[in-house]
Amino acid sequence: MANTKFIKDVGLIGITQALIGLSGFFLLPVITKTLGSYDYGIWAQINITVSLLSPLALMGLSMGVVRFLSSEKDNEKIREGFFSVLFFVAFTGLLVSIVVFLLSDFLAASIFKDISTSDFIKVGAFLVFLSAINQISLFYFRVSRQTETFAFLTLFQTFGQLTLILSFLLMGFGLFEVISAVLIVQGLLFIISIYKIVSQIGFRIPKFNQIEEYLKYSAPLTPNSLIRWITDSSDRYMVSYFLGLSQVGIYSASYAIGNLILLFITPLQFILFPELSRLFDEGKIDEVKVYLSYSMKYFLLIAIPAVFGLSALAKPMLEILTTHEFISGSIVIPFIALSGLLSGIFQIVINITHLVKKTKFNLYIHIFAALLNIVFNFLLIPSIGIVGAAIATLISYTLMVIICILVSYKYIEFNLNFGFILRSVMASSIMLGVISCLNPSNIMGLFGSVLMGAFVYLTIMILIKGISRHDLNIVKDFCINIRNMLFKKINYVLFR
Repeated sequence: MANTKFIKDVGLIGITQALIGLSGFFLLPVITKTLGSYDYGIWAQINITVSLLSPLALMGLSMGVVRFLSSEKDNEKIREGFFSVLFFVAFTGLLVSIVVFLLSDFLAASIFKDISTSDFIKVGAFLVFLSAINQISLFYFRVSRQTETFAFLTLFQTFGQLTLILSFLLMGFGLFEVISAVLIVQGLLFIISIYKIVSQIGFRIPKFNQIEEYLKYSAPLTPNSLIRWITDSSDRYMVSYFLGLSQVGIYSASYAIGNLILLFITPLQFILFPELSRLFDEGKIDEVKVYLSYSMKYFLLIAIPAVFGLSALAKPMLEILTTHEFISGSIVIPFIALSGLLSGIFQIVINITHLVKKTKFNLYIHIFAALLNIVFNFLLIPSIGIVGAAIATLISYTLMVIICILVSYKYIEFNLNFGFILRSVMASSIMLGVISCLNPSNIMGLFGSVLMGAFVYLTIMILIKGISRHDLNIVKDFCINIRNMLFKKINYVLFR
């Protein structure tokens, strides 16, 4: 890909996501070892509930902002469009949060299976409101391609929450204060984001004259998000129903590790869709195909060995990062990691339906996958426990990817690089054999195993020509761009 800014932006978001992933490694052992599997299960259920209800508040409008404002040059239209969406989402988000607050006793008894969790639900209810408005405010920086600002705000959110949660736990506080820490940082994030946005485009009470067009595009996406939640997250509710909150905690900890694969798709998808929208609107279909093909290749370049690596290190990771009661969840990590890889493939390919505005297809495929997921969860969880939930997720994503490719290719067909995929699997298999022998017992040993695996994988890929000279030049250019950007920022801070 010749577009230097695209590569630099993807790399910057990639570094950001890597740091977020590292923060998760620091946070997971602290929460699991401090709260235990039961309270961690409550924490996981609250997060899952927020992820269910936030799309309802958003009404798909975050994607509408990206689709309609990515190529917009008129500052007045940008201001009107952005604030119309923000005010609308603020209203719906607050409404949903109030409803959850009022229904907290019912949710505690029927879903959490413990009435004592009601107070936690009351506090966590307003995470829906803050999550929704923050997603809109952060998407402004995505649309305007202010990648450095987005990276800073994302890191502020992640490490702000990490620092405050750690502080509260070290002071002897519990789950209530953990939830409060997230609320505080989310509130600060919104204040900083809005201050930055208003300083750029100004502020005016919106007339909502564009909201109908936005909703017409975005509303069909709302069921997609809700239904996709069933595929991604409803298994936690079913595990709670059949097995209890302790098993939810064990499953969620393992899921968090296996789901690290999605860190690799986020930087691509963050930059890719606005860029594809611009190219498609300009009629540059061949360039759209190139971006899709290379994005898929570079995602799989990292994701395939990551699946093998997470599978090999599943048990040592849980032993190091959690307590003994969580180790039984190691068996689900390979299934979740592979599901994450398939989810990444799906997210790249599904861009095609957004470009050609065939968003109803997204609804159909998500309904199919959700129903399939529910059926297999009900069949498998009672008989084989949390492994059944992981297998159900894998089956759903496998069929989603197959159907998505078959349908999307009717509109735009791009190269999936099957020869490269085969080479990557071969190199990853050899890497798996090497790191399986290491069996790390501490955090330094774990990072050493990861570095060894990366070295073995990249060496073999170069030897079997899975990585070309062109790919190496792209990496070299990226490193130079990142170095220059860092030096520029350091000089600005030191000598301004």
